Amino acid sequence: MQWAAVFFGWLADFSLRTLTQVLIGWLGLGSVFTTPSLSQPAHLLIIALILGATAAGGFIAARIADEAYVLHGLLVGVTAILAAAVSNPGLIPVPRLFVFAQALSLLTGALGGLLAYLLTRRSP
Repeated sequence: MQWAAVFFGWLADFSLRTLTQVLIGWLGLGSVFTTPSLSQPAHLLIIALILGATAAGGFIAARIADEAYVLHGLLVGVTAILAAAVSNPGLIPVPRLFVFAQALSLLTGALGGLLAYLLTRRSP
């Protein structure tokens, strides 16, 4: 287990999520943070971007570690959940859709690690 790889994967995930949040603010779609809805295409896209950020972070962690690819990707998802839990002091309730998305980020982080594994094994 290479924790530095997990850290750099989480850092990539965090950076991409932060850029997504800035973009959301610029576009005036801040309602996604308080009342996300599966019936809103923009909200679905935002959730997909957040999950994609975790997949990218899992991919980066797995490539850096160059071993236990899926585990490193999964741990990026775990770290993202822990960071989100620590950063929310409980003053604002987290919408259930975001709780579900956080749980799903475990899978997307692991899938990022799996993609890194598959691409590593394909290259000569």
